[in-house]
Amino acid sequence: MKARFIRRSAITMAVGLALGAAGTAQATNGYFAHGYGIKAKGMGGVGMAISQDAYAPGINPAGLAGMETRFDGALTYFRPERSYEVSGMPQGNGVFPLAPGEVESDSKNFFIPSLGFVQQIDEDRSWGIAFLGNGGMNTNYPGFENTAFCTDPNTGETIGTGTGLFCDGSAGVDLEQLAIIPTYAQKFADGTVSVGFSPIISYQRFEAKGIQTYADYGMSDSRENFSGNGTDDSWGYGAQIGIQAEVAEGVRLGGSYRSKIRNSDFDDYSGLFAEGGSFDIPSTWGMGVAWEVTPTVTLVADYQRINYSDVDAISNDGPDADDLMAGMMGQYAAFGTSDGRGFGWDDINVYKIGAQFELPNDWQVRVGYNRGDNPIDSDEVTMNILAPAVMTHHYTAGFTKSFGDQHELSFAAMYAPSNSVSGSNAFDPDQDIEIEMKQYELELGYSYRF
Repeated sequence: MKARFIRRSAITMAVGLALGAAGTAQATNGYFAHGYGIKAKGMGGVGMAISQDAYAPGINPAGLAGMETRFDGALTYFRPERSYEVSGMPQGNGVFPLAPGEVESDSKNFFIPSLGFVQQIDEDRSWGIAFLGNGGMNTNYPGFENTAFCTDPNTGETIGTGTGLFCDGSAGVDLEQLAIIPTYAQKFADGTVSVGFSPIISYQRFEAKGIQTYADYGMSDSRENFSGNGTDDSWGYGAQIGIQAEVAEGVRLGGSYRSKIRNSDFDDYSGLFAEGGSFDIPSTWGMGVAWEVTPTVTLVADYQRINYSDVDAISNDGPDADDLMAGMMGQYAAFGTSDGRGFGWDDINVYKIGAQFELPNDWQVRVGYNRGDNPIDSDEVTMNILAPAVMTHHYTAGFTKSFGDQHELSFAAMYAPSNSVSGSNAFDPDQDIEIEMKQYELELGYSYRF
C-alpha cells in the first residue's frame, strides 16, 4: 500500500511540475537537446542501444522493456551565451542597414526540470511516462538607442520606435516545447530483443518581439499577427517506435524513429510563420551500438538525423532585400504565406560517443562527446540573429552514486565551446553579420527504485 501511494504521488507531482515548467532553452543540436536523461547526457547524449533510467523514451522507447519500477527527477542549470556583431558601414546599396557593433542577448540563465516514471509489469514488460523539453530559439536583445539607423532616408522620419536591432525596441524570440511521452515496451526472443512504442503529446509556447518593422514595410501576410503579441501556445501529436537487440555477448544494437509531430497553428503569429502560423516539430531517427568491453567498461556510439526540412517555418529560406523592396511596393508578402520565408535551417547529422566505468563502492563515471552539424548557412545569418543555434562540439562528463538498493544521486556536465557563422546582411550587402554562441550546462538528479 505504501509503495502504491508513493508511485501515485510521484506521477501526480511529475505531471504538475512538467506542465508548470514546460520551457527550455537548450539549443544544442539545432534546437534539440544533446541528449535526454542525466545518464545519457553524461555520455554525449547516447541512448539508442543503452537505456538506464525513465528518460529512455526521449531517445529509444525500447529501453524501458523490463526496466525496474523507478522515479527519476532532475534539475538542469543551462547557460547559453549568444551574441551578434555587425561590421561595415552602409554605402547606399541596401534597404535596411543594421547598427554596427556587438550586442549580447540578455537572457542567459535557465533552470530546467525533467521527470520520468517507469512501472515494471514483469521481467519482460514495463510501461512509463517521461516529460522532456526542447527549445533554443530564445533570445532577448536590448532596445538600445538606434536613431541613426532607424531613420527613413527619404522622409527623415523615425522608423518604428527608433530603438533596438530592428527599430522596434527589445528584440528576440522564445520557443518552448514539452513532449509528454507515455510508453509501453516488451522483450521478445528470450529477452534478447526489445521493442517499444510511444504516442507523443506535444505542447509548445512561442513569442516574438521587436521585429514588427518588417510587417510595417509590407513583408507579412497578416501584419497584426507578426510580432509583439505575447505568448501563444499549441498542442500536437506524434509517435515513436524503437528496437534494441543483443547481437553478441556484451554487444547491443538499437534504433528509433520519431514521426513529425503535428501541432496546431500559432494563430497570434500567423503572419510570421509559413502556412499561416504552422510550426510542427521535425521527425528524427537514429541508430546506435553499445559494447560491454569488460564487466566494468562500456563503450557506446550513436548516430542521429534531425529533419528540419519537415517544417517550412524553420527550413524555408530567410528573407532578402528583394522581399523587402517588394513588400514596400505592395507586391507580395514574404512571411505567413503557404510558402513563406523562414529561418533557412538545414537537416543535420549528429554523432555521439560515450563511455561508462563501473567503480568500487557503487560509483559510475561517464564521459562523452557530441558532434552535430550546424543547421545555419552563411547566407542565413540575418534572421538567425534571433535564433543563433550554431553549436557543433559538446564535451560531457557525469557520475552516479548509488545508496543501497533504492537511491541514486547523479550529476552531468556539458560544455560547448564558442562557435560562429558569418555572412552578409541580407538587406544590405555592404555589411557583414557574425552570430555566435557558447554553452554551459550542469544537471543534478535523484532516482528512487521501488
